[in-house]
Amino acid sequence: MHSACAIMHGMTIEWDDVRVFQSAVRAGDYSNAARKLDMDRTTVGRRFARLERATGRSLWEQAATGYQPTEAGRAVIRAATAMEQAMAQLAGDLAEGDAERTIAGPIRVAGTAGIAALLLPAMADFLSRHPAIAIEVVGAREAIAAVQQRHADIGFAIARSKPRDLAGIRLTGFEQCRYVRKGTANNGAGNRAIGWGHAMMLANPQPWARLNALPQDEPGLEVDGIAAMHEAVRAGLGSAWLWRAIGDSDNLLEALPDEAPATTEAALWIIHRSDLEVEPAVAALRDAADGIVGGFIKTT
Repeated sequence: MHSACAIMHGMTIEWDDVRVFQSAVRAGDYSNAARKLDMDRTTVGRRFARLERATGRSLWEQAATGYQPTEAGRAVIRAATAMEQAMAQLAGDLAEGDAERTIAGPIRVAGTAGIAALLLPAMADFLSRHPAIAIEVVGAREAIAAVQQRHADIGFAIARSKPRDLAGIRLTGFEQCRYVRKGTANNGAGNRAIGWGHAMMLANPQPWARLNALPQDEPGLEVDGIAAMHEAVRAGLGSAWLWRAIGDSDNLLEALPDEAPATTEAALWIIHRSDLEVEPAVAALRDAADGIVGGFIKTT
């Protein structure tokens, strides 16, 4: 049985082809769409070409930020989104109030400085409510760039403000304080710096990250994520500026009296692209993000 949407140019527009195109636009390329749809890349390309033949229009064009839908492509996406929402509503109605369990799909999640991986334990309740959702933590050093470049569907970003080209919600403040392992402040550890590696600093040149920039020509320990920095301080290897949600809750650490400059203030945001309607699974994670971060802060 065919899942036809319409007849154009003597050809049938198949819903499955529209769904493949929608996934390719959201993912940014054929390869990521193929992974999400559990297809091979050749099949995605073939479905896409068939949809263009059926519509008689070019649906995809290259832009400065990668491939983007054309005006005709955006019309297809609007129709696909309306169909997707209608099917989700139907599934929810048929589930007799258990609509949450009908949301499915993989979500690529990025987190600045590895913060998404830190939040994973706090996602347990979310995943239990949505057992058909799969989480993939993307190895990105900066969540904003990962979402902008379509390497991730959604991101937990550390930033002073939300980028204008993305949609997002401020979740909580990202206050920092300098910490050492208890009892090591006066034995040299407090003077030995733990800082970001070169790649991390290139990806995050913002003031909040420069607090942990290693001084030139001074020995120190380089790390590439918040979790590694926390563990290095716990091990007594030196001092570092940590998120207070982590540092204040760790009995092995003590805060030093240093004050962070006001210019280093930042916040934790949940962000996603604003030019397209997000997938139901991504929307569900976005809407649950405040509770996820709140659960992490309470349990750390």
